[in-house]
Amino acid sequence: HELAFARTRRALTEADVVAVVGTPLDFRLSFGRFKDARVIHIVDDPARRAAHVATAAAPAGDLTAILDAMAAWRGERRGHEEWIDRLRERERALRRAEEAQLTSDSAPIHPARVIGEVRAQLDRDAVVVGDGGDFVSYAGKFLDSHRPGHWLDPGPYGCLGSGVGYAAAARLCHPGRQVALLLGDGAFGFSASDVDTLVRHRLPVAMIVGNNGIWGLEKHPMRDLYGSDIAADLQPGCRYDQLVQALGGAGEVVERPADIAPALRRAFAASVPYLVNVLTDPKVSYKRSSKLG
Repeated sequence: HELAFARTRRALTEADVVAVVGTPLDFRLSFGRFKDARVIHIVDDPARRAAHVATAAAPAGDLTAILDAMAAWRGERRGHEEWIDRLRERERALRRAEEAQLTSDSAPIHPARVIGEVRAQLDRDAVVVGDGGDFVSYAGKFLDSHRPGHWLDPGPYGCLGSGVGYAAAARLCHPGRQVALLLGDGAFGFSASDVDTLVRHRLPVAMIVGNNGIWGLEKHPMRDLYGSDIAADLQPGCRYDQLVQALGGAGEVVERPADIAPALRRAFAASVPYLVNVLTDPKVSYKRSSKLG
């Protein structure tokens, strides 16, 4: 949508009023604190209202009815065109700046390059499932979701291992659409044997593993905070593609950026679960700015 700004969420701190609809005010949204902005928390049940922050209003009920009523308002409206124009220019500038990562030819492969190649292959109605930490964070940032229910991830509590199950359900619900399952190598360890279910029920899914051989979401923060890490290493270059093959699917390992796109095309065209095992750079960390307290 022309008013959807995925890269400029920090502009919430410039707002007079912030309306949060159907989403908890947790660490993903600074716990509902946006400097001087008044907060409206719109939820589908009174029990879901935020209790830890003062809200200017907190309507609860059918979200469609509430939003329809807001859209039908015929009273005075203030113009926001100047602010919207500034946001749109920031959005465009940030998206332009991302292209260097999305098209990087660095070796080992930059994880954002993998997401850039996936983005180029996705249909508009593709269902994308994320199961992982840093690798899926890149996907959440760089992949645009065009339809409700077409982006599924572990949620705020990070329940790794949900990906293969989500992908199976997506394939059953949408047999004619692309289903892409994006996995961190650590996350794949939680549910790798479930590929057997995909095989037995003839559910072809394109699986892409960002394989950096570490628990990136843990290793890099530990390094930044303490200068060292513990229990954050996995097997470098593990052949998860061969595991999928042993279970009756197919797959391949990718070590060069130029080989990502052809591998993805084979994965989406396959009649069996197909895993593209991309060896990515363990030194690259996803930059975070979430407030965790």
